[in-house]
Amino acid sequence: MKAHIARNQNAGVPLALGWNLSPADRGKLEGMAPAFGMKLLLVTPADAGKTVAQLLGEVEVKAPRTLVLEPGAYPPALVLANFRDKDVDTLLDLMRQAQVTIPLKAVVTPANRNWMFADLLAHLQEEHTAFTAAKESQTV
Repeated sequence: MKAHIARNQNAGVPLALGWNLSPADRGKLEGMAPAFGMKLLLVTPADAGKTVAQLLGEVEVKAPRTLVLEPGAYPPALVLANFRDKDVDTLLDLMRQAQVTIPLKAVVTPANRNWMFADLLAHLQEEHTAFTAAKESQTV
């Protein structure tokens, strides 16, 4: 009997997990994707109980925690995986120039790879709120 080895079809491919993206921002990102060889994977409210690694296709999805977020539970988010540092910077610059409105952004790390996606969104929202508050207090 041969062992079945699941292969990650996305290994090494620049991936972007998109949450709650507007049609306009989604279209802009899809237009930028070929320049980076990037795949845009949309995360649905029903996928919120999966880990980041599961969403990226790195590990088999057994039974994700039953957690479904409301579609507008968090603002738009983009989580990048398998990007070179310079490509992340270039993509963010292009997004700024194209006026893409995605307030929550992150890069997949060894630490957050095993997080449930909903937990990552909550963490990014907390960081964004703290950063925005600190920025506003400096301009007063």
